[in-house]
Amino acid sequence: MLTSCLPPIAAVAIDDLRPHEEYDRKILYEVALSLQTERMVRDPIIVDASSLVILDGTHRYWALRRMGCVSVPVAMYDYASNSVGIARWNRCIASSAIFLPNRAIRVEYSNAGEALAAVTDRRASLALIGLSGSQLVIEEAFEIHSAYSLLGELEAQLRAKGCGISYATEEDSFLRLKSGEASWIMVPPVIKKEEALEAALSGRLFPIKSTRHIITHRPINLRIPIEWLMDPPEILDSKLHDLLSRLSFRRVGAGAIVDGRRYEEEVYIGEPSNP
Repeated sequence: MLTSCLPPIAAVAIDDLRPHEEYDRKILYEVALSLQTERMVRDPIIVDASSLVILDGTHRYWALRRMGCVSVPVAMYDYASNSVGIARWNRCIASSAIFLPNRAIRVEYSNAGEALAAVTDRRASLALIGLSGSQLVIEEAFEIHSAYSLLGELEAQLRAKGCGISYATEEDSFLRLKSGEASWIMVPPVIKKEEALEAALSGRLFPIKSTRHIITHRPINLRIPIEWLMDPPEILDSKLHDLLSRLSFRRVGAGAIVDGRRYEEEVYIGEPSNP
């Protein structure tokens, strides 16, 4: 039975979805392999109800497209409402050396607090924060796509030199820095909702892990068979309705780790209802 606080869960044509981020080939391969092995989609893709812009589930979307799926299950949210928040993914760098891209930039030295404030206010395109000091990377004129292009260049250069890079929330990234797990944190500006929508509608996509959406009442663990996604939306929608009628949803508070992922928002885990 669908809990009343959950968003509408429905089937839509996969061609109608609009990503606002690119995909990573390695992550896409891993997601596709998992889907092909399990033969099910555990969680619906999170979308804006009015535009069908993808808020969470980009790699699942790309993987399902490549698998020839016709329809996909989505959870629909009002992106304009306060029930959906938007944040960033910080990059944690396991290297003491930083190599800046060869482009017209200015570097200023700062402390962590001032660096975070400058990126938040968009006075800088990027902040590099370390225990011994911080640096601001400033371009001649701020532009959000240029800032994330700069981030992508720096990330690619570091990976090419064998530096380990991982993605983390604000809180987790600073914990990794303090523990010594990371030597530096790269902090990009937060993308605005209207910028994410514009990217999706224009096709000028942001790099992977650019936005981190905080979704209230997130439904997970629906376990939808892959073969259902070969049906047109109206048939998949009927099957989804029947599946949801046989599930109950267990609420888990914010901060819980489910299947290796930590959720900053509360989630509702689908489980078979008692007969």
